[in-house]
Amino acid sequence: MAKRANGEGYIYKKRKHYEARITKGYNSNGNQLFKYFSGKTKTEVVAKLDKYKAEKSNGTYIEDKKITVGQWLDEFYSTHIVNRVTLSTQVNDESIIKHHLKPFIGRIKLFDLKGRSVQQMYNQMLIDGRVDRKGGLNPKTVRNIHITLHKALEQAVKDDLIIKNPLKSVTLPRMKKKEIQILTPEEQKKLNHACLEHPWGIVVLLTLYSGMRKGEVLGLTWNNIDFDNKRLYVTQQLTRIKDYRKDATAKTMLGIIDDTKTKTSKRIIYIAPVIMEELKKHKEKQNKERLKWNDAYKDLNMVFCREDGQYIDPGTFRDFYLRTLKKAQIAPKTFHALRHTFATRALEINSNIKTVSEILGHASIQITLDTYSHVSKDLQEDTMQKMVENFYL
Repeated sequence: MAKRANGEGYIYKKRKHYEARITKGYNSNGNQLFKYFSGKTKTEVVAKLDKYKAEKSNGTYIEDKKITVGQWLDEFYSTHIVNRVTLSTQVNDESIIKHHLKPFIGRIKLFDLKGRSVQQMYNQMLIDGRVDRKGGLNPKTVRNIHITLHKALEQAVKDDLIIKNPLKSVTLPRMKKKEIQILTPEEQKKLNHACLEHPWGIVVLLTLYSGMRKGEVLGLTWNNIDFDNKRLYVTQQLTRIKDYRKDATAKTMLGIIDDTKTKTSKRIIYIAPVIMEELKKHKEKQNKERLKWNDAYKDLNMVFCREDGQYIDPGTFRDFYLRTLKKAQIAPKTFHALRHTFATRALEINSNIKTVSEILGHASIQITLDTYSHVSKDLQEDTMQKMVENFYL
């Protein structure tokens, strides 16, 4: 093997032809990755090697001009997403790639993908981007799709599959601030009473007085409850995940993932004694129910479950929640309205904004401030009035 100058590569004869080898980078373990060229003559191999180095030097080298966007997205997912990110991110990226990106731009050659094509895709998604094609996606969903595509194309640049990321020329849809739903104090009291009449009512009460997300509260196990110290540990969530079993009868199944929405979502929440007492009563009822089912009971150690111990399907729970609202003579509201109600009430009684943010599991105080700006405006007015009343001469 004839070694050339440092960085110039190696050229050697192999049986009836010549080959060249040059380092093209390093893998995650620090091992060298090589690029190979072959030809009938040494001159032919040298020409290929020099062309490669020149293109690498001026930033025009492309590893594979035949690979399509769809093929690359599949490779990117299996190589850089599976088992390398949280399960929730993995499930989200897989869904975006399968249901949104590949149907729109999957057949385009990756090398030929331009910002214009992506812009057209985003614009079309706002019109009829839903999987059932019965309406458009909201701007936030399109932005989430953009994040996944951007990650894949940035890796494509690193792997010499494209020269630059075409998304730099794309304009994302403007985010419309969504009006949050909140229960009035009177509605909150009505819901309190309505919840005590159903075994699942404690789910609503706990959410209303802890601000937890639906997946978090339905994903609680009894190991997450500390009755002695009146603490609740948010460490996981119930969600729909892909069913990888060979004998699976459906594409997805309900399951617990040891993951929350953000890093700060894993948290410890103090629960008021009156709510803890309701949880104790709920546990006693659950134990009695378990005895009725005997061996047919599926003991998953869930705080909230069906009568047979199985996970509560979020869709089934949603129906119960809406019926409960109707029974309490409250207009339909999303389950997330309970979380917003908790935060609003907490700020209305002048709770420290940092404390509220930590209870909610927000990534930053700014998110809390932006989400509940309607409360901060009222508090500002109250603060200014008190300043005058207490200190103005």
